[in-house]
Amino acid sequence: MKGRAIKAIIAKDLRETRREKMALFWIFVFPLMWITLLGGIWGGHNPPISIDVGVVYSNESAQFSATDVVNVMENVTMEGVHVFRVKTYPNESAGIDAVKAGRVDVLLVFPDGFGKNVSSGLQGRIYAYFDRSDPQNYQIVSGVIKGFFSEFEKRMVERRLNITLSYMEGYIPDEGTGNLTMDDVRGYMLGLTNPLELEEREVKGEAPSAIQFYVTSFIGIQFLFATMLTISSLVFVEIEKGTLRRIAASPATAWDFLVGKMLSTFIIITVSILIGIAYARLVFGETVFPSSLGWAIIFFAAVFSMSLGLAIAMGTRSMRATNAIVNLISMPLLFLAGIVIPASVLPEWARPIADYFPLGTALKSLRLLELYHRPASEVLPDVAWVAVSSFGMLLVAILLYNWAVRRLE
Repeated sequence: MKGRAIKAIIAKDLRETRREKMALFWIFVFPLMWITLLGGIWGGHNPPISIDVGVVYSNESAQFSATDVVNVMENVTMEGVHVFRVKTYPNESAGIDAVKAGRVDVLLVFPDGFGKNVSSGLQGRIYAYFDRSDPQNYQIVSGVIKGFFSEFEKRMVERRLNITLSYMEGYIPDEGTGNLTMDDVRGYMLGLTNPLELEEREVKGEAPSAIQFYVTSFIGIQFLFATMLTISSLVFVEIEKGTLRRIAASPATAWDFLVGKMLSTFIIITVSILIGIAYARLVFGETVFPSSLGWAIIFFAAVFSMSLGLAIAMGTRSMRATNAIVNLISMPLLFLAGIVIPASVLPEWARPIADYFPLGTALKSLRLLELYHRPASEVLPDVAWVAVSSFGMLLVAILLYNWAVRRLE
């Protein structure tokens, strides 16, 4: 390889990129818009959720009634936010219509005699109507409702148990009867009514912020989309001006041309990434700056993406067709490779793409390394896979480049 030829190609590409307004938009403006938009929507503090609850009940004169349950729900707060926004409906059909129309998330129906049964020590039944058309919303709403009634039921059991034990103390002496003491009775009764006690203990693990996640998404967009688009554009400029034919006829080899184009593209993308990292820090107060291994992952991913973009450009030899194919590949991969959304929320059929497609593997490794601070030894096998894939795609790009150059002659 000739260093002077490579240096000349890099300098020429950097000068020409400054004149390409569309390239400047996709390389610099769009990523900043991306960070601003997603950071502004999801980057701040997420308040506790509030659920719209419809209730249907009748007024009872019992010692404990549905009115008491509803009053408790109306006063449940978290960080000053009411968890339940309660709306009362005159009958069950009106409440079901409200669920169907989306005016409430759930309808709770307390049948007649609910208060009487509970006050008498019998079982009280509550009917809950959910709309399952949105599975994610259903899981959230049902989880909150079931959690509330589970805790409410636990408090009721404790109160009933204390009342029962207070009566039993009048018949069982303090020293007990035989081998049975009052403490034994209390323990057995507690185990009977509440056989399992789940005690929650907090563990503070590595939890990256939303801004940090979207900074890595921005980096992923750069080495997935911008690199393919940039290198194909630079190559087509050479074809349109006729300089590619002259380069092919010169002493410069295919390696000189490709290395020069790839290095100039990587320099442009690196500058874009650094601007995005600094922008996130300036606007949102936090960011992610890759380590040395992180930059190596970005480099290998960029080489794979550039090689793929170059292979497409040389195979089609049409700027319009290349842009169409690049968009066709990039847009689905923004989601399927786990760039825009976490890979954990992808359906089962899509997860192998995020796990094994080189660009998805690269971003997953970058996040494990920089966001969750996993040891380098844990991600090195995946990094090796990305490096091997990049080299293989580079060979394909070289073969197609030589084929396209021969067609130009």
